[in-house]
Amino acid sequence: MTSLPGFSVVIPAYNYGHCLARAVRSAAGQDDPCFQVLVIDDGSTDDTAEVVTVLREEGWHFEYRYQPNAGVSAVRNRGVREAAYAWLIFLDADDELLAGALRQFRNALEGDPGARLIIAGHESVLPDESVRPVRPPRMHGAGVGNLSLFLDKEVSIANGACALHRDVFSAIEYRSDLRHTEDLPVFAHALAHYPVTTTPEPVARIHKHGDSRRHDAQAAVALGMRLENIIFDESDLPPEAQSLRRDYRSRRALSLLKLCYRSGDYAHAVSYFMRAFRVRPLRALAPRYLRRFLVSLWKR
Repeated sequence: MTSLPGFSVVIPAYNYGHCLARAVRSAAGQDDPCFQVLVIDDGSTDDTAEVVTVLREEGWHFEYRYQPNAGVSAVRNRGVREAAYAWLIFLDADDELLAGALRQFRNALEGDPGARLIIAGHESVLPDESVRPVRPPRMHGAGVGNLSLFLDKEVSIANGACALHRDVFSAIEYRSDLRHTEDLPVFAHALAHYPVTTTPEPVARIHKHGDSRRHDAQAAVALGMRLENIIFDESDLPPEAQSLRRDYRSRRALSLLKLCYRSGDYAHAVSYFMRAFRVRPLRALAPRYLRRFLVSLWKR
């Protein structure tokens, strides 16, 4: 039996039958000696089951689970429980792994065997089909410094382009009450507590969509500033992480300002600008934010 660390690629699937095959083929076709592909169907009502049947007939090796719809957090938590291997990669059903992705993760781990989070580069595919490469900065060790880079958006972590060790989930899980940005508290916890390593090599193609929930202003406003409390009060961060809280509050408010402005929710855009201004006035007065505020103030 091999002593190599293994990877479990968990693919949550909810009504993504139109692109699930691409994700499964990209994962099941990896040239790694020790990995598993686990598709968890979260109560799909489209042709997901038929797609799974076709993939099996084609000879692709993967495991399939079905459950009543419970949300992506519940799917990922089930993936953690049922994964055959210690390293987990959560690949969204509309994304794809690049050839040699698991080899790149393994190479990064060989250079830093104590790591419990591996962040790799990825290719961001925009709605117009243009491709933008995204590479993480060099990060090593663990601590608040890495968390600061993440909260300041100096490092981009994309599901499918990162691998998390099972140890990360000994004290945290994905929150089932979050249907938006549910991965941020987990990433914050992992960066603050566990050694991280990076590789600039792209391992996945992440397909961006205009209707993605991450850019859904209604969902973002519903969560609002509560995300700050979830990250800083409920994610088991070390006490020194509280020094980052006010800065994050400002950045979160400005992110919500942008989302609300783009969706035409000008009243909320004004409100979030004022929140950011009270915390970090000079940052809020940057031209790109001030312009959105003035237009929203006029149009609300």
